[in-house]
Amino acid sequence: MRFNVKVLAGSVLHAVLYLFVFWVISELHGKLVIDKFEGYRNFMNDNIPVFLCTVFGAVFLLFLLVSYAQQKLSKGRIAGILETARFHKLQAADIRLLVYIGVAGTLLFLSVMNLPFVKDNTQDFQSYVDTFSRADSFIYVLIGVGFLAVCFEELLFRGILYNALGRTLPLWATVLITSLVYGYFQPSFWVSVTSVFLSVLYCLVYAKLRSLWSSIIIGSVVNCLIMLTKVWGVHDAMAKLPGFVLLLSAVLSLLFIVFALFILWKGWQPVRPYAVLTGRIGLIVALYYILLQILVVIWDNAVLPRYPGLAEHGIIGLYTNALLSFPMFYFVYKLLYKQNMWKLARFEAVGWKPQLLNVALAICMAIWVMSLFSIPQVKDAAPGFESIVGFFLYQNAWVFFSFFVINSVYKEVLFRALLFNELRSKLPVTAAMIITGILYGILFFSGDLPLTLYGTAGAVIFGMLYIWHRSIWITIVNEYVLFSTYYLIRNQIGLPEGAGLYVLLVASSVGILILLYALYRVRPQAEKTVVRSTHDVQLDA
Repeated sequence: MRFNVKVLAGSVLHAVLYLFVFWVISELHGKLVIDKFEGYRNFMNDNIPVFLCTVFGAVFLLFLLVSYAQQKLSKGRIAGILETARFHKLQAADIRLLVYIGVAGTLLFLSVMNLPFVKDNTQDFQSYVDTFSRADSFIYVLIGVGFLAVCFEELLFRGILYNALGRTLPLWATVLITSLVYGYFQPSFWVSVTSVFLSVLYCLVYAKLRSLWSSIIIGSVVNCLIMLTKVWGVHDAMAKLPGFVLLLSAVLSLLFIVFALFILWKGWQPVRPYAVLTGRIGLIVALYYILLQILVVIWDNAVLPRYPGLAEHGIIGLYTNALLSFPMFYFVYKLLYKQNMWKLARFEAVGWKPQLLNVALAICMAIWVMSLFSIPQVKDAAPGFESIVGFFLYQNAWVFFSFFVINSVYKEVLFRALLFNELRSKLPVTAAMIITGILYGILFFSGDLPLTLYGTAGAVIFGMLYIWHRSIWITIVNEYVLFSTYYLIRNQIGLPEGAGLYVLLVASSVGILILLYALYRVRPQAEKTVVRSTHDVQLDA
């Protein structure tokens, strides 16, 4: 696209004209009508959807007059706003996909709105829902907020602003500026942030399908479902869900939207492998969660009532989860994928020298982690470490060490053999490591952000070890030594205080880097000359 300053200036003035008209009508309606007539003001305050329809309707009529004047004065060189917006008919398949995107967008909004750390820091989302669902009749909400307000917003921001900027600017700049302006006109900060994301989605859909109905359909589905799910009690039900379930729901919703956009722009075939990957990852996560929840219910309702003394030894219940997970995942992979989970994991022998370096690395990692989470400021900012990891560290020594013999194997099979191998079969290794760490944080730490970062750092290190030495034994040994050192530091050795703690943190950091480099250098010879893909590993299995 050729850049022309004169055309750009004209496009900007065109967009600013309509935004100015919108602002003027809003201000005049407020000062000349709302402020002067108490009965009218009270009615509008109690019926926000009617208020929106009134203002947007008046602005829309004035838009038509301005557009007509522009056409006449330019002798037809400036097209009318309805013609420019393009209300073209959509294909049935596109409409279905747009509805699915709207449903996923609704689930993403509700999941984020109810996340504990979101609710604890802002009420913007709840206020947004409460404000725009306020009306004497729910039909006002569906018609006003669910459809008419969406039509007006899309006409203004996509039909007028986007098209005006798009005549000169590249797509990325047009989408960015349109989305920032759209976010600016929202009622609160966090709703504005969310609206910027939604605007990017609307712009990309509109750019591809070239019909304003595309973004109107998504916006209407999102708004209607947000309001309907409040009436149906879904909001209250989701507020009771665990944080990691809501986080997982948000992540999966976002992934679906991304996949849907890829399908819209590129077709199904390029996206299919990633959709299959997402399905396989989703199955692993679902099986993990379902088994764990079943065992939690049994533990709370059948075991503890009969043996209340076990309440202080909840770690014993996790034995069962680890032991039952092995056959469950083994048979799922055997029956569904015709793959041997144990061969996938690569229980190959590792030489004494790499394992010795690995043990030293695990000890340095444990010192680093325990030092970091002993710093008062970090301890206060990440209380989840003490509540979750501390739970294991205060167990009886025999219970702790025997549990981690099983748990180290279980965790590495789950996160390296299954999740990491699945991810790196289709994604770059670095991305696979990071996503594995995020999944670790969601599944084991309920999405706690500091602990998810801790898990992601561990996933990157374990991923490198697993790739370099092509055996799960090296990560299992590291896992076991790591947690054993945690236990000894907490219960036997202890850590220095003050400056000594920072010295230990720096020394262990240097040790980790040196030992990682050493482990890289002593990796098997075949690994030095060729980097094998997970696809090859799975074929070998």
